[in-house]
Amino acid sequence: MPPLILPRRTLHGFRLVLKKHLSLKGRDAGPPIRLHAAEEGGTRLTAVAPDGRGVSLGLPGDRPPADLVLPFGLLAEAGAAKAGDVSLAGADGGTAVVANWEEKGVPQSARGTLEKADRDRAAHFDVPSVEAEHDPGEDFAAALRQAVAVTDAESTRYALGCVRLDPHAGRVEATDSHCLLIARGFAFPWDEPVLLPASHALGCSPLKDEEVRVARVTDGPKVPLVVLSAGDWTLWTPEARDARFPDLDRVVPAGGGKASVVLSEADAAFLADRLDRLPGAGDSRRPVTLEVRDGVFLVRAAEEGAAAVELATAYSEVRGGAVAVADRRFLARALAAGCDRIALHGPEEPVRCDAAGDGGTTVVFATLAGDAVAASGAVRLTAEAPAPAAPATVPFRSPDPAPEMPRSQQDAPAADPEALLDRAAALTATLSEAASQARALAADLRKLKKRDRAVATALDGLKRLGGLAA
Repeated sequence: MPPLILPRRTLHGFRLVLKKHLSLKGRDAGPPIRLHAAEEGGTRLTAVAPDGRGVSLGLPGDRPPADLVLPFGLLAEAGAAKAGDVSLAGADGGTAVVANWEEKGVPQSARGTLEKADRDRAAHFDVPSVEAEHDPGEDFAAALRQAVAVTDAESTRYALGCVRLDPHAGRVEATDSHCLLIARGFAFPWDEPVLLPASHALGCSPLKDEEVRVARVTDGPKVPLVVLSAGDWTLWTPEARDARFPDLDRVVPAGGGKASVVLSEADAAFLADRLDRLPGAGDSRRPVTLEVRDGVFLVRAAEEGAAAVELATAYSEVRGGAVAVADRRFLARALAAGCDRIALHGPEEPVRCDAAGDGGTTVVFATLAGDAVAASGAVRLTAEAPAPAAPATVPFRSPDPAPEMPRSQQDAPAADPEALLDRAAALTATLSEAASQARALAADLRKLKKRDRAVATALDGLKRLGGLAA
């Protein structure tokens, strides 16, 4: 039978998604992969773990009929790079698969074999039969990815490694005991809450921009399966049965707190962009001081021996006064989930963040023990114009004031975008021509060097002949 030709990028992406979905680490061995090409067109890669979790990828295009079983390790070799194609074919009467490809023009080959029992079991891998896929609602994919990030697979008392899909309240819920997320406004086609073991594969590059649809398979498997469809990908996971999940509503603070903030779009973007750049990012707890004071929301951090740096809102609605210390990653998580309302309840109380609207997202996170960073002497950065030269408003991470733009540049009219594109195209052409001339010059110099070497050799030979004649 003719070999199957696949892009190496496809094998690389499938291996990445499979490892994330199955939570494989380092050199963990994964399950074999069935590569099935049907006569009527269409090719599918499928893999199922012993615990019932599985991944399948449909590939468009006509290929020769084939049914191969690849060892997991063969994907690492044949798909190690993302460039070029790989040829896959059965060998030794079907007991092995041979992969052939080129690495920088050099032919490469790898062979993979499996035990007969593993081949036979993998040969029956197939995607669970789903009657209909369901769209839970707008932004479900984003909410599910954000919820997966707020899980803890190591928890034993509660099923904190799961995301709870609640059809009654229309919510996606998750918590790692330090931070919780509740996303609202979704509809699920089942009658009882489902605990879905978190799949970090949804954040992988092949899937990160795909919308997600859901289904639940109860007929056939001993444990119902939750099936997620994203583009050409299908992922399924057995539900977590007989597991406990905490009542998150009991720990969500009510009311507006001692201080509340309604962030403007500009201030929210300003904070999200600079949180990771604040001092102390290398600390395991990533602490920042959150403070509402004098009508401004402040996020402040410091490192030992250096001045504190604080981010200040400029256009937000701020009420009351309070201070707390928290992990900056939790605040970043809330901002990424679209939360623009923040309520502070005090140093030892959780911080509540909400997105606008009744059907939005709520993120609540615990505060950290320890003293708040003092505001005295802190370098303040705001979402307004670049900071001037005053010590209290030094540009971020720099002791020198930003140089003033020359007057001629300040008053210059904005450039025409079309003119800028024309200039960019002209510059590209000029650089391309210069590069071509440089390559031609280098080739001529190499030829000249070879010719000079040949002349020198000939002269040396004539001298030796002259000496012999003498």
